[in-house]
Formats: sequence, C-alpha cells, structure tokens
Amino acid sequence: MAKLTSLKSEKRLLDRQAADGIRTHILEGILPAGGRLLETQLSEELEVSRGTVRAALAQLAREGLVQQVAFTRWQVSETSPRDAWELYTLRAALEGLAARLAAEHGVAADHKRLKSTVAELTRAVKDKRFDDVTDIDFRLHQEIVEIAKHRRLAEQHGFIMQQVRFHMVHSGFFPTDYAALVDEHAALIGAVIERQPDLAEQLAKSHNEAEVKLLAAHTEENPRAVTAS
Repeated sequence: MAKLTSLKSEKRLLDRQAADGIRTHILEGILPAGGRLLETQLSEELEVSRGTVRAALAQLAREGLVQQVAFTRWQVSETSPRDAWELYTLRAALEGLAARLAAEHGVAADHKRLKSTVAELTRAVKDKRFDDVTDIDFRLHQEIVEIAKHRRLAEQHGFIMQQVRFHMVHSGFFPTDYAALVDEHAALIGAVIERQPDLAEQLAKSHNEAEVKLLAAHTEENPRAVTAS
C-alpha cells in the first residue's frame, strides 16, 4: 500500500491536511472500503500526533467516508446497495433543483461554459479516455450547480458527490454505455440553455434514476463489490 506523505514540516492546519491526505487515499481506492484505520500507523506515516490524526478521522466521519466502530477503532466506510440508493435519489433531488434554477438564471457566459464542457466530454468519450470522462461528468454537474447560485444546495451537492465518487470507486461501478451518457448530458444542457426549467429538472432526475437502476443491476451481478448489505 502506498504511504501517505509526511506533514512533519507543516505548521498550520495539520488536521485538515491530514484529512486531505487520507481522503485522497480513500477516494482513489488505496484504502479499501471497510478497511481498518490505525491511528498509530497514520500518525507515523504523516509524522503528526495521534490527536491530529484523530481530529482528521473525525472530519472524514462527518463526511461519511470513515466510521468509528464501538468508539474503539476507525475504519473506512463500507458500501451497500442501500447506501447507493440513498445517495443517487438524493443526488437526483438536488440536481433536479439545480437544473431548474440554472435554466431560469443562466446567462450567455454560463451557456458558453456548459457547451464547452459538453464538447470536452464528447471528445473524451470519442478518444476512450474513460477516467477523464468521469472527472468531466462530475465537473459538468458541478457547473450546473454553480449556475443555480444556491449556496446551501452547492454545499450539500459537494458533500453528496464526494460520497458518490467513493461508492463508484469501491463498488467498481462505472458507466458502460458512454454514447448514451453523452446524449443524456447534451439533452440536459440543451434544456438549461434553452431556458426550459421543467424539462431540465426532469432530465436531471431521470439521469440519476437510470444510474440507480444500473447500480442495482451491477451489485446483483457483482456481490463481492459490496461489503455491507
């Protein structure tokens, strides 16, 4: 397992930096779902105190990436179909509202930005750069949320999307029909640009509903991808 980078020379906000390092390892799948996290080991690798590590783990627990078990030990959160269902249905509600607001409030500069990102997504799919496709997909939805200009929605969406990425990585779930993915996003962006709030909300929600069905099928076919029921 790759070691975390030492923070010995840093003097400020060590707990946040420790959380950043551990979070990255979790989201990249280096630290597996359900895997135990030892304060002593993390403290040695980061070269910070156990108190700093404990504060970092508490932050990650609030983000849903880490769990404290019986108040005695820490572990990376586990994945389950129920967790994924909750995340995607909540994501659908948030992104539906965001798409509606973006269609109502977006301006020409926003529309240009969305068109550019859709074009970038299309090129990545054409070139079969599927790792990039996932990043661009996430960024496109983030841009819609930003255009909505709803601070609390943006905060909650960022929190949810981090957990969505966690579940994608640790369940091994990724899209299989990339052409359909491009078409769905193009239609969504078209509705936002054409200022059709009802349609934009509907498309955003239906996109996530489709993801829920695909994920359910994936976990049924790959039971070992799920560590909790």
